[in-house]
Amino acid sequence: MRGSPWGWGARWPALAVAGVLAAACAGPVAREGERWHARGDGASVADLSAFDPGWQRVDGAGALLAYRHAAGARAAWLHQCRGASAEAAPEARALLVRVAGAEVEREGPVTLAGREGWAVVARALEGDRPVTVKTVTRVSASACTDDFVLVAERDFAALEAGFDRWWASFAEGASG
Repeated sequence: MRGSPWGWGARWPALAVAGVLAAACAGPVAREGERWHARGDGASVADLSAFDPGWQRVDGAGALLAYRHAAGARAAWLHQCRGASAEAAPEARALLVRVAGAEVEREGPVTLAGREGWAVVARALEGDRPVTVKTVTRVSASACTDDFVLVAERDFAALEAGFDRWWASFAEGASG
């Protein structure tokens, strides 16, 4: 099972949703033009702030790329290669295992860089506050997973459209 990313657990237990990356093989990213490229395999994604200027990149151990929104929301791109993985739907649902009070509101297939992925939107608790969590998961041919995670206490509907354009900008790298 995946571990919790870079201290989001203390203030953001819902990102234990991204309970995702303690054993990850994620490498750093480098910005080339308007895109962030993973140095390990060359996968890339656009800069989230290009879709909504309220997002600002932040450092985060465990997340390949992480952002914080002016309204307090968080988003991340997580990448992990364990040598084996399930299909996208169970991998996506596994992100919610450690999230307090997680209740799936909707889920279904998506296409991400030409491969089937799975999106889940759930309500959860962060301390005593309700948050909405959206995850989008894709499993590559080499059994690596790419997860995109959005956690918002408020303004989820307003932030979701930009988040959706962001994860949809993903382009696979060498591990495809």
